[in-house]
Amino acid sequence: MKKILRCRAKITWHSLFTKTLKTLGILKTKRQLIIVRPLSVLIFVMALNLPAWAEDTDPRVTVYGTAVVEVTPDEMNWSLKVSNKGPGIEALAEQHSEIVLSVLSFIGKAGVAKDDTQTTMMQFGENWEHSNGRRVQKGYFASSRITFKLTDFSKYQYLWTGLAEIKDMSIQNISYGYSKRTEAQDKARVDALLAAREKAVTMAKTLDVRLGAPLVIEDDPSYAEPRRSNMMMAEAAGFKSGAQGGGYALGKIEVMSRVKIVFELDR
Repeated sequence: MKKILRCRAKITWHSLFTKTLKTLGILKTKRQLIIVRPLSVLIFVMALNLPAWAEDTDPRVTVYGTAVVEVTPDEMNWSLKVSNKGPGIEALAEQHSEIVLSVLSFIGKAGVAKDDTQTTMMQFGENWEHSNGRRVQKGYFASSRITFKLTDFSKYQYLWTGLAEIKDMSIQNISYGYSKRTEAQDKARVDALLAAREKAVTMAKTLDVRLGAPLVIEDDPSYAEPRRSNMMMAEAAGFKSGAQGGGYALGKIEVMSRVKIVFELDR
């Protein structure tokens, strides 16, 4: 019975649509009738979805708020690389392990905690070089990375000069960090929300409309990480300014937050 009712409803809609076109003189031939059939169905479906379209036309305003909190770094994040070459794997591995242990021993004596130190597994590979226009293998290579966090900045110069004397070890990068990043990020997010709301209030007041409740609140995760200055780039500035005795310039870290809010506008 339901199937028969549905068919009748479809036929009634199509008949009404066809009759209207004939009355207007638009539909005259059977060929035109074939084209009109799917068109009538499409218009019927669009009519059913009309309330959903009407919802999207509700007055609203979309605003973005951005805030920056500047903090003084209290961490230095060091990245070191140990890489050496040799003719045999066993001797190469033993020599590499000795270098890594000497690095760990040195930074440990400098006061770096074991929990703030991390090493990667040793990696091996064939060492290829170019000789007389040919690519030839000359033994093997081994490499690994060591990272650690320094909180006592007075040890910077001591660590730098001491590590530079260790053979087959290079300092890849030193960057600034902030231990209370979560708290700074929360403050930046609150400031961004207030900035977005203030912007929406100003826009609504200017256009003589009343601001309603927020319909959508979104946080942009791309602004979550702090922007860290690179020590390699800041070192020269530190030596010139003499701001820090260890030859570095702390500067500031920018912790940013960006939010999106959609407000309803009262009619």
